[in-house]
Amino acid sequence: MVYNISQLLHYATRAVALAQYGQRTNRSDRKREHAAADGNFDKQQTQQPASLDQQQVAPIRHHFVRLYLHIIMNSNALKISIFLGCTFIASAIAEQPETITTTSRSLQMSPTSKSPSAPKGWMVAGSHPKCYEMGLSEDTKHSGTRCAQIRSTQPVNGFGTLMQSVSPDCYIGKRIRLSAYIKSKDVADWAGVWMRVDAGKEVIGFDNMQDRPIHGDTEWTKHEIVLDVPEKSTNISFGVLLSGTGSVWCDDFEFETVSKDVKISGEQNRSCGIRYQNDKPINMDFSDGLRSNNKDASISETPTGWFKQVRDGGETIIGVEESETGNSAAAFIKCSDGAHGALLQAVLANKYVGKRMKLSAKVKTDSAGSAALFFRADAGHKLSVCYDYMEDRRITGSSEWTDYECVIDIPEGSDNIYLGGTLDGPGTVWFEEFKLKEVAPEIATTGQHGSVGSEKQKKKKTAPASPKKLVNSSPVNLSFDLEEAKAISCGGIAPKGWFPAGSHPDRFKMFVDPNEMMDGSRCALIEALNTKTKGFGTLMQQVEAKSYLGKRVRLSAKIKTDSVDWAALWMRIDGPDGDILGFDNMQHNPIKDTTDWNYYECVLDVPEESDKIAFGVLMSGAGKTWFTNVALDAVSEDVESTDIKHILSEHAKPVNLNFEDG
Repeated sequence: MVYNISQLLHYATRAVALAQYGQRTNRSDRKREHAAADGNFDKQQTQQPASLDQQQVAPIRHHFVRLYLHIIMNSNALKISIFLGCTFIASAIAEQPETITTTSRSLQMSPTSKSPSAPKGWMVAGSHPKCYEMGLSEDTKHSGTRCAQIRSTQPVNGFGTLMQSVSPDCYIGKRIRLSAYIKSKDVADWAGVWMRVDAGKEVIGFDNMQDRPIHGDTEWTKHEIVLDVPEKSTNISFGVLLSGTGSVWCDDFEFETVSKDVKISGEQNRSCGIRYQNDKPINMDFSDGLRSNNKDASISETPTGWFKQVRDGGETIIGVEESETGNSAAAFIKCSDGAHGALLQAVLANKYVGKRMKLSAKVKTDSAGSAALFFRADAGHKLSVCYDYMEDRRITGSSEWTDYECVIDIPEGSDNIYLGGTLDGPGTVWFEEFKLKEVAPEIATTGQHGSVGSEKQKKKKTAPASPKKLVNSSPVNLSFDLEEAKAISCGGIAPKGWFPAGSHPDRFKMFVDPNEMMDGSRCALIEALNTKTKGFGTLMQQVEAKSYLGKRVRLSAKIKTDSVDWAALWMRIDGPDGDILGFDNMQHNPIKDTTDWNYYECVLDVPEESDKIAFGVLMSGAGKTWFTNVALDAVSEDVESTDIKHILSEHAKPVNLNFEDG
């Protein structure tokens, strides 16, 4: 299944808001009398979550682990567009980041927390907000007494953003212009103002200045974004972002309607890699060598005509070396454990539209975790209309030079082709002699999504069932009967009725642990595959809400941890259209480090219009988390709700645009 921007983007703001800004009282105040005999809770410091990549706010469904491959762009802009433009996280829980500390007196932070304190009406978000200080600054401003600032505090391969979400009601049928004054210093990657217009789950307008980014040092400069707000619009989100290291200051935002004579901005925005598009394939044999050092990290010291995309979690080196087979040269990607690298080229698709194309290359590997060719066609904002990432035939381990190929159709409307190779570390992969050529229609496409016409048919025949279709009529197997367990693709044994999910479920084993018992009860275990694991995994189930309609329900469980970055119990109430009606994931007092068995709970109301209840236990990063004695019970109204959904409320109109309200 392919999730494109139109399907995914709607959820990003709301889910990130859940991850970033829910306020709640200390959970220890909500411990119940019946838990007293089970030992004391570890008091957890209230923290401000922040992330989306940490943030991958959700049991993001079955295919999100490969989503980054569907939206190829440069290393840092990848995560930005995933957040701003394509994150499938509405039906999900949020990954908890670490606390952000501050040492700058000019950045006003919460007096009771080390977390960032957003200006009134604004939200802190991004892929790596823990790597930035975001708040008010009185040291510099465009006008008035203060402005807002985003400043990196450490090297970062990601981004942070200050943002708002507003109702479109006042702007329906109009063209709107968002403007802001931006000042920058030492911006190593890029920064920009951004705005997005949603219509339910569809993105109908989007610009993040990726075609005109802010770099380096700049004085106060006015930047603008212009988008239409069609009749069907349901939400408008906007803000300013900083990718990589540096500082940006923003002030005097203005939100106004303009005439239709004012040109819409960002009409060519698709994926960030589009800015490196070539008119035709170039340097396919790497004989032109490397580009020189460049401020744009995506093309710095890459083969001419190519760009790179890396994901943090380890070291990635991409380069060119002399061929050992007599060809001109070979490009290589070398990754440490936990890293990802891609060497890609963007090519104008016009001359290939309506044709069946083959990408071929010679590939050699050394102790490769998972390598592959990468071949994809985009049609404007519709990403991945046809693609093959060799998901069904990944190259692993060590291998000598071997010919590989991908065959896909280039449908009508396609305007860009991505081609290249990828490596999920550890190990090294070499590529030689990339070739792109047309093939006859009778030549079969490769992968499950190589042809638009055959995609649904192939999925029916070969694609595994999506976990989101697993909905139990009522909670099942809460005692983790080992005899009823079943094998699952991400490793380990999943209890019957449960399924793995998360931002990177393939980086965890989730199974019933035969060696651990708690008061005679079997225990489920979520275990990271290595100590450098990034992202999060969750073991979860979904149940029909009809038995709980109009009631207040409590999810409880006993949880034990060993050297975890963080873990949590979570529960979510879903409406029939995927709307989040209730949500809690312990985001302000997550379980950290090593803890003995403790009792935890989430309490939510189940409105009459509810469709499903999703719940489970999540773990982010390294470590082990055991849980057992899971229960989902109706409780009285006297039991305090732990819902944090109230943070999703949007403004009727933009607020505090000059930051004078604090």
